[in-house]
Amino acid sequence: MNTVDLIVVSDSTGETAEHVAHAAMSQFDTTFGSVERFRYVDSDEKLKEVFEKISGRKVLVVGTLVAKRLRQKMTEEALARGITCIDLMGQLLDTLEERTGYPPSETPGLLRRLDEEYFRRIKAVEFAIKCDDGKSPESIPLADLVVLGVSRAGKTPLSMYIANKGYKVANIPLIPEVDLPEIVQSVPADHLIGLIIRDDALIKIRQERLRMIGLNPEASTYASTERVLRELDHAKRVLRELKCRVYDVTGKAVEETAQEILDVLRG
Repeated sequence: MNTVDLIVVSDSTGETAEHVAHAAMSQFDTTFGSVERFRYVDSDEKLKEVFEKISGRKVLVVGTLVAKRLRQKMTEEALARGITCIDLMGQLLDTLEERTGYPPSETPGLLRRLDEEYFRRIKAVEFAIKCDDGKSPESIPLADLVVLGVSRAGKTPLSMYIANKGYKVANIPLIPEVDLPEIVQSVPADHLIGLIIRDDALIKIRQERLRMIGLNPEASTYASTERVLRELDHAKRVLRELKCRVYDVTGKAVEETAQEILDVLRG
């Protein structure tokens, strides 16, 4: 039985080439040799070292090099040693360049970076859900941001929007009758965000919320002027004590406030 070792040559981690190689191998009812991965091959010297190591062996080279010059060098090295070489990226990149009229960036590892960014956002959203409305206070030290404000000031939608950008956000309601979790005192001021809103705007929002859940706004203190003013006074006092950045969200879209915060985060 003929066996062959697969040699993966990549200018990044080599995961793409190895996955494709294993997918192809799975289609054969036979045993293959080893799969050996050479990572971060990003120069002529490194490429030559690879071929010197595998020269004389019965191998099949599978490459995912994005730089055209290196792909050409790989083909030359393989031909010179009588080694079969499959360039997984070459034809696809050349065809895409021809069809789009744009040259590839030839930057190794972009797919992995995109994957890492995607999973970072997913983890941030999971964190925001876990730490919504004061839940899981023990996780607050892990947050990139802690958003504080009265009920219906928009803490949750703001937190979720920023989490979708990859930042871990916790939010905590400011209620006069409820003490702020002690752990918040240890959070650096530049990690704290305070939301304030004009009293008349908050009253309207709360009244609408009560109507949506089938309650009479007139029969509830939740949307009363006295209650709203008391909560806002308490919130402003707490935010001053914490020395955090404060944003007035009156009449603002979530995206507008979030962008102001993101601009600061990104420096």
